[in-house]
Amino acid sequence: MSAFVKADIEAIESFETISAEAIQEFADIQQKFRDINSDLLNTWEGDGADAYKKETDHILENIGGIKDVLDSINSSVIKDIKDNYNKLDEDLAEFNRNPPSEGGGGGGQASGATGNGALGAAAAVVGAR
Repeated sequence: MSAFVKADIEAIESFETISAEAIQEFADIQQKFRDINSDLLNTWEGDGADAYKKETDHILENIGGIKDVLDSINSSVIKDIKDNYNKLDEDLAEFNRNPPSEGGGGGGQASGATGNGALGAAAAVVGAR
């Protein structure tokens, strides 16, 4: 009898939640930084204040991309991994419900899994694509 292999993608799925929390936490930190700078610049005048404001505005502009990076990872990489895993899981479930016969094809199913268990099943399913 073939051994079944269970894959756990919970860590991948939890990345979406963790990164959403990180994005919010980072947004909160940015807002606190803006508030502190605003208070400071309300009482500071002159060339030093102007230079400081220019520098902090530049910093805030550049670090805003962290949200974009995490959103991109979630909307493309993580989504693709989950979609591919779920598709492979469906294919393997179908293979397990209707395995090929020992003598060959098995009613149109992918052949080539010759006693290799779950890995052979995965190779047969992937190879059939």
